[in-house]
Amino acid sequence: MTAPVDDALLAGIVARVADPEDFAAFQASGKSCRWCAEPVRLIGKSATVDADTGELLESFSSAELPRGELVKACGTRRASRCPSCAALYQGDARSLVVCGLVGGKGTAEAVASRPMVFATLTAPSFGAVHRRPAPGGPCQARGPGRCVHGRPVSCVVHHDANDQLLGEAICASCYDYEAAVLFNAQLSELWRRTSIYARRHLARLSGMTARALDQTIRLSYVKVAEFQRRGVVHLHVLCRLDGSDGTDPPPIFTTALLALALRVAVGHVRAPYPEARGEARWGEQFDCRALGPGVPGETRRIANYLAKYATKGSDDDGALDRRLRGLEDLKARALAPQLRRMAEVAWRLGGEPGLSGLRLRNWAHTLGLRSHFLTKSRRFSTTFRALRAARQDHRRAERLGRAGTSAETLAGALVVVGEWTYLGRGWRTRAEAYLAASEARRAEEARRYAREERLLGMAR
Repeated sequence: MTAPVDDALLAGIVARVADPEDFAAFQASGKSCRWCAEPVRLIGKSATVDADTGELLESFSSAELPRGELVKACGTRRASRCPSCAALYQGDARSLVVCGLVGGKGTAEAVASRPMVFATLTAPSFGAVHRRPAPGGPCQARGPGRCVHGRPVSCVVHHDANDQLLGEAICASCYDYEAAVLFNAQLSELWRRTSIYARRHLARLSGMTARALDQTIRLSYVKVAEFQRRGVVHLHVLCRLDGSDGTDPPPIFTTALLALALRVAVGHVRAPYPEARGEARWGEQFDCRALGPGVPGETRRIANYLAKYATKGSDDDGALDRRLRGLEDLKARALAPQLRRMAEVAWRLGGEPGLSGLRLRNWAHTLGLRSHFLTKSRRFSTTFRALRAARQDHRRAERLGRAGTSAETLAGALVVVGEWTYLGRGWRTRAEAYLAASEARRAEEARRYAREERLLGMAR
């Protein structure tokens, strides 16, 4: 909570803390949902039955709880909305990536020795923006001229990392906001075509037909979208080559071959916009690093790097963490001018009949991006659903005294029946929300301290 503590809020906090029994019930609810910022409140009951014998193993009713309701975490991935749930999501994202790098949780450990690359695919330029180039260089050194709108085309300022001008168009009238929004909207299609082109080039480089290649190998990947300060998206992609049956690929398919095929595909692929408005293509900057055998120490760094972006939104402050209801709603949100123009253009384009298939008004808060921030191929590694289910099964097994039972065995042995009614979302009062946010910060500090201690221990 960043809002100041006024008299009404202070009075609510004092009232909440003054009643020890009620405060203990509030703390129990908070711990059960990891001090979620916007918990879902439910009433109802559930029962767990042995599938073989019909024996009632566990029954639960919200009426048994001190506050008479069950408080469930919201589960959002956006750190701007709920840092606690986002931290859990980030941990799952990290596990998902690590499993794809070294195996585990249903993924074969042999993947660690297979050809892998970590690539960054950038967006093209849609106009000059304020930036921080190589150390010591000016923002935009384009000479003393002016654009057709009479504005200077250069900027010789050495911007600080926190400069509010970073990402802003040098001339907003020259900047192609429509093309930038449409690029974001076609990003998924552009990557889909890139993966197809990469497989075709792998076939050509290995002397195979496309059909023979599909029967020999498969391209597995996980990708994360990163919003730049100018409002367009870059992709960070971890690609791996597997045999078509999940085993190791033939020796001819090396990390160097994969990197070359991906580089060629990125340079040639195009994805047309609707109504012949142009086409999406990747930017000139392309980074591709080998991660195959003999490249130690990269797993933790890459997993942390990708997981970091999985919890971010279109802007750093969370003004665009929810869908827009209209342009009036947009005006009420504190946004940098560049991002505001992007959102306005996305909303306007969403109203054009020829672009209705893109549903841009539903995605104006993501500046046109129509996909999840983290996606993967089916067989790259485990899934978020499997990770959440494993957590739930572990807790249920502990409650029932069946710790150590495999998830498959437990799921087959139990039947859970429940009936729940939605009460509301969020804490009951401002005071509870403030106290929950304070506890969430303490929990995050404790987790950070534990991570630092663990890393220090590893360094020793």
